[in-house]
Amino acid sequence: MPRQLLPAMAFVTMWPSVGPAQLVRCIADSPERRGEPGCAIVRDKRLPGPLLAPVLWHIDEFPTVADAQRVETPGSLAIVAHGSAWLYSLEADTTNHHGGKHRAVVGPIPVRPNQLYSMMAMSAYFTPGQYSVVHTHPGPEAWWVLEGEQCLQTTRTTIRARAGQGAIVAEGDTMRMVGTGTGPRRALVLILHDADKPGGFTIENEPALKSCT
Repeated sequence: MPRQLLPAMAFVTMWPSVGPAQLVRCIADSPERRGEPGCAIVRDKRLPGPLLAPVLWHIDEFPTVADAQRVETPGSLAIVAHGSAWLYSLEADTTNHHGGKHRAVVGPIPVRPNQLYSMMAMSAYFTPGQYSVVHTHPGPEAWWVLEGEQCLQTTRTTIRARAGQGAIVAEGDTMRMVGTGTGPRRALVLILHDADKPGGFTIENEPALKSCT
């Protein structure tokens, strides 16, 4: 049965072969905020209405968070992560960079018509071999990898991405994120979750997941 994650969204622990177990909660005041391995919930913002397809996650980088905040709209979020200021925007037209430096477009992200969503911005820093607990979200999740490599395990497949690449997993998929490769994995994360539900749930009776090895 799933268990609600509130306020924590996910957890990170170590592969047994790496060393002693370390549990890192995905919370607002995560060690990731101080440059250590972890996972941080940066902001969660309820969107004003249903999203119209195609839903594209447009990522722009700004000199300061104040610059990003000045151009924030009801459908965007200004955050600080990994030493930079970012604007997450959900829009079909990604040619307007809002005065920032265009970094990436991830999508289209599959959403349900007439559903009210919240957009949750997260940032994550895994070392190789770290992984989250098995969990699920009431909405799609997307990543853009700034550094390193990652592998998402689901019951159906694995989804891999490396620096400069994006990835998406559909609503309701059971998953576990794994840091792969030989160096740190740093990523920006967007979860579009049902606005009337928490951002995610742990899965207590863990199913078999596809292997990243």
